[in-house]
Amino acid sequence: MQDFVGERPFDNYRVAITDPSHFIGRSKLINTMLKSPFQVRILLGGRRLGKTSALRAVEWNLLNPKTNYPRRAFPVLINLQLEQPKDLDNLRYLLIARLREAIERWREVPLAEIRQMYREFLSQIKGGEVTLSFLKQLDIKLNINNPDSERRLNNDSFRLAFLRTTEELRKLNFQGVCFLIDGAEFIVRQNWATDAWSYLRGLKDTDTAIKPCLGLLLSGYRDLKEYQQRVGSPLLNIAEIEWLTLLSDGETKELISDRAEQEKISLSEDKITSVIECSGCHPYLIQQALNLIFDSNYQQDFSANLIDKLLQHHDKDFSAWWNAEHLSGCFGEDERKIYSALIENRKATPKDLAQYTGFSRAKVIDALEVITGTGVIRQSDDDSYTLGSRLFEEWVTQQCIST
Repeated sequence: MQDFVGERPFDNYRVAITDPSHFIGRSKLINTMLKSPFQVRILLGGRRLGKTSALRAVEWNLLNPKTNYPRRAFPVLINLQLEQPKDLDNLRYLLIARLREAIERWREVPLAEIRQMYREFLSQIKGGEVTLSFLKQLDIKLNINNPDSERRLNNDSFRLAFLRTTEELRKLNFQGVCFLIDGAEFIVRQNWATDAWSYLRGLKDTDTAIKPCLGLLLSGYRDLKEYQQRVGSPLLNIAEIEWLTLLSDGETKELISDRAEQEKISLSEDKITSVIECSGCHPYLIQQALNLIFDSNYQQDFSANLIDKLLQHHDKDFSAWWNAEHLSGCFGEDERKIYSALIENRKATPKDLAQYTGFSRAKVIDALEVITGTGVIRQSDDDSYTLGSRLFEEWVTQQCIST
């Protein structure tokens, strides 16, 4: 993946896009965040559908000083799978620490066009001493057993640090903070999950000082979705749900054109059509198909070779999506049965699929959300569903034959 250092663009498409010039689509999500950045939103989408790239795009758009929206939120991207907070007090500390570090990085970014500014922003490195120095100025004494890993803040200390920071941000033309929390399903697996969601809800529901200047965008997938259904999470109850979808045909063509330009290789309309059909406009599958094309520069028997090579390449990915091993996330037995029914019918409504499978309409709709969120089917304007990736369909068909 190109990260401003001259390596081959989108080499593997396994890390987030950090170059605004190569990010395509997701305009609805970005516009929503720019218009109302101080809301609580949950971004749901399957593996490889581009959640982290979408959060990065929200980050650089919120940072952009040329935005026309009057209320700007300073974005702070936190990957909970990487941070792995130990409890609510540790989570509070991490929120403040990453906020302070991000502000110090932003202070050193020169005024330039957004691509250059974001490049400089990501290149800055700030250590934990930034946070410790700030907290010391506020006379906040940390509860520290191990200075390297046991940093925690109680509610009063968090509030003081947050509100003092928002005062600084106003001088930088930001009216508050939006935490972009990647991998939020990490919290739902902890025994302190309910405490965390209740606390964050309290900040947005009853804390009149913090509420208007705090936004949250949490990303996840099935674990996060089912946690809400299972326990009625206080935070998720006030959140607006945003599903990450497939790219449109137009966006897919734009992405292919961008890749071809970067690789300096011309693609025929037949090859472009083949990529769209086999990927079903799934961004990860598009990139992988293009990698194969650019590496091999196929001229003969293009479609057949592409499908065979990609089936081999994505066997583990598809196995995880199909999830016959009953791992956390991805498909369950209901989703597998409903997807198989779509293979038979090609296009169907929830009512059709309920009749075909014998499931209730509610169970079908719930399963269709998960399957659509994985990016292998598409919902049409008439509330019907159609198959997306020909590649995944072929893999499932072969699995069914072999079993």
